[in-house]
Amino acid sequence: MKYIKNIKLIIIIAGLVSFVLLPSCKKDFFEIEDPNGMESDLTWEDEGAIGLFLNRTYALVMPQWPTIGGIHNTSDELNNANTAFLYGTLVENSVTDIATGTSLTANRYADIRRSNLAIEGINSSVSLTESARKELKGQFFFLRAYSYFKLVRLYGGVPLVLRAQGQNEDGLAVPRAKTSECIAAIATDLDSAAAYLPASWSGSNIGRITRGAALAVKGKALLYWASPQFNPTNIASRWTDAYTACKAAYNACVADGYGLIPNYGNIFTTEDHKEVILVRKYNTSKDLGTNLENVTRPFSETTGGSGSNQPTWNLVQAYLMNNGLPVTDPNSNYSSVQFWLNRDPRFNATIAYNGDPWALSNKPTRRQWSYTGVLDETAGTIVTGFYCKRLCNPTLTAAQAVYNSNSGGGSGMDWIEMRFAEVILNLAECANETGNLTEAKDMVRLIRQRAGIVAGAYDYGLSIATDAAQMRSLILNERQIEFAMEGMRYFDLRRTRNLGLITARQSYKVAPKPPYYAGTGTVAGRIYLDMVNASGFKPRDTANLNNLSVYTAMFNTPVIASLEGSNVINIPDKYYVYPLPNLFTQTPVIQQTIGWSGGTFDPYQ
Repeated sequence: MKYIKNIKLIIIIAGLVSFVLLPSCKKDFFEIEDPNGMESDLTWEDEGAIGLFLNRTYALVMPQWPTIGGIHNTSDELNNANTAFLYGTLVENSVTDIATGTSLTANRYADIRRSNLAIEGINSSVSLTESARKELKGQFFFLRAYSYFKLVRLYGGVPLVLRAQGQNEDGLAVPRAKTSECIAAIATDLDSAAAYLPASWSGSNIGRITRGAALAVKGKALLYWASPQFNPTNIASRWTDAYTACKAAYNACVADGYGLIPNYGNIFTTEDHKEVILVRKYNTSKDLGTNLENVTRPFSETTGGSGSNQPTWNLVQAYLMNNGLPVTDPNSNYSSVQFWLNRDPRFNATIAYNGDPWALSNKPTRRQWSYTGVLDETAGTIVTGFYCKRLCNPTLTAAQAVYNSNSGGGSGMDWIEMRFAEVILNLAECANETGNLTEAKDMVRLIRQRAGIVAGAYDYGLSIATDAAQMRSLILNERQIEFAMEGMRYFDLRRTRNLGLITARQSYKVAPKPPYYAGTGTVAGRIYLDMVNASGFKPRDTANLNNLSVYTAMFNTPVIASLEGSNVINIPDKYYVYPLPNLFTQTPVIQQTIGWSGGTFDPYQ
């Protein structure tokens, strides 16, 4: 088998519209060396070599774990955030996902070029079997479509490249395609992918794209086009198209064996289950590892520091009660003091609060403490007063959770970019917007039943939504809960034009109440929560905090504080469609987005 190497990726922006001569383009921007690319003399007859090229394209295109503190992982649910986004100080060159330079990994048109090159090459092959041709082309059609989808949801219409530029052609460029043209191209590619791909893969191929995944992403792309982000005037036909696509995706996924797994808390701690639609596979090797768990765990269960991915009080309040009602409903039975009681079981699977039983490192009686002065943690790592449980594997020790880029290790936890629960909620949203409130409730009911919410007198809490507007709000909150800590809140708020719902992120901290004190000591009359007593226990570990009198005797009234300091949340409307970075706008034929400096491109067409 020939190794793949030494091909120039000439990233020429060429699309469905007419070419325009642009002698002023920098040639090095459009000619990108790929030292591990296809050999220039390969005639696309070697299935193994094409497979290697495909695998690397997967590695470049498929999403990774969301960047901690990155723009696209910023909302009101986490302590980590991009403050330029929250405080309205992004500039024209802040969102550079499309390209930061001319290297292979820094330019997303390199990814698109790879798919274009492969589709054309496979079409030209004379020796590939028909089954191999279909499976290979189907994956490249998906990867090209997904590359565009990731760009369009940020920038709207972008230059549309649907063929590989020849090395001897002059530097050429075209204007940005309309957003509608990009969406149409994405949908066409995904239809082609779905027609060619299998219902499932087995063995070492698990994690590759299936026909259900292609249809699910098509539904998601059309949902974006129908949503207020790109449809501020609410054109009804877009919602009809999105509903049709999401319904087809749901039916295909069910037929192909996708479904909700029984235990919500196991979604990330188990692998290759029937809920996974799109995934990036990780393991404990040095090349494919992740340190996510180590930075998510509390300080007491790491080998030297943590504090990331801490849920905010804002997220804690968003969780429903176990009867499906929000905490603000007078029939919810919510306790503002013992806020953890009788909550939606997804709360217990996700949020570690002060005194919460959490058997990290295989410690069956372990409880998580975050009160002021607790010795197990450090003050600097208790940011919000809460920790994230669902991204941590309790069977790992602190040492096992650490990943080292030289030796490997860590949890090896896969990143699930899309799961069947999203297919369900995408359909629910489209059903609601096309006048089918009953179907919308049927879909959300599936999610709440799996979560463990009880039917009760309020139909899993769904009875409170009696019209489309109320159901719209209910679905948005459902997505916040179901996909908590999965990096989706930011995208959902942009897509629905609800960035205004982001308020100051809040912490919730409690301090011991005399005669209880943090730490250890010998002062008479004091009960030190961190000190082993004569019975061999720390007083905190035997306390029944579910007993109101015990809890209020041990801890003071909580302090709820803003994480923003003196800053004010200020997210401008122009953030719903970002500007292209200056690497592109230096090219005269490529317009900047309206609302940004010099912008003339309308992303809503």
